[in-house]
Amino acid sequence: MPAPPVPKSWIRPCLLTANFAAPFALFGTHFRYPWLIAGAMTVHACFFYAIVAPSCGWLVRVATRFRAKGSEVWLTIDDGPDGEASVRLGEAMSRRGVQATFFVKGQNLARQPDVGRALVAAGHSLANHTQTHPVRLFWWLRPARLRAEIDACNEALRSAGVTAIRWFRSPVGLKNVFLEPTLFCRGMRLIGWSVRGKDGVECDPASVARRVGKGVSPGAIVLLHEGRARSNEAILRVIDELRERGYSFVIPGDEQLV
Repeated sequence: MPAPPVPKSWIRPCLLTANFAAPFALFGTHFRYPWLIAGAMTVHACFFYAIVAPSCGWLVRVATRFRAKGSEVWLTIDDGPDGEASVRLGEAMSRRGVQATFFVKGQNLARQPDVGRALVAAGHSLANHTQTHPVRLFWWLRPARLRAEIDACNEALRSAGVTAIRWFRSPVGLKNVFLEPTLFCRGMRLIGWSVRGKDGVECDPASVARRVGKGVSPGAIVLLHEGRARSNEAILRVIDELRERGYSFVIPGDEQLV
């Protein structure tokens, strides 16, 4: 069964109302009041920030940490599955006693459902990262297209044997004004991150491990990626260095998310 939907926030309707009311107020007063112009600019700046800031929960409540029981972190891996490389990665992590959540693109999973099943069999979980990863237009998607992106990926997850579809991660953490009600109706929750390796930009294993190691703490959600030339090497290096520091890798329950 899906997790209970996250209660809606009062911040979202207030921000949306202010964002749409500000232009009408300016036109109605013929731009005669500087304080009103400054206020409208501030409202629009807040709206823009709410869309592009991955950890901002003004438009959609987003989990960026979890309540850890000791030195635990949650490893999340985006953009797969990546064929045999994903299978090898999942097996290598399992040998280390590491569990992770793979936020997969639905179109990738639909082409290789057996890879998804292999990851689940190895003790990992799969979650929704949209069907086509529309990074440039995600914030602008209309309700029907947004629902299609999420539902198509959910269908690919079900075809790969996933029965409990609880979590969603948007492309590069972008928000959409229709995302909260869309997730709410599906009993899903938006998952962000607390620390990332920036391996989607530069996948040098040493640099990735250094970035993660610098920002990690108990209860952190760690973001890494598949599909780059040295992705497996970078991910395993992060894991090995954090394990040496006493960290363990878990998949938290919904009640632990904050």
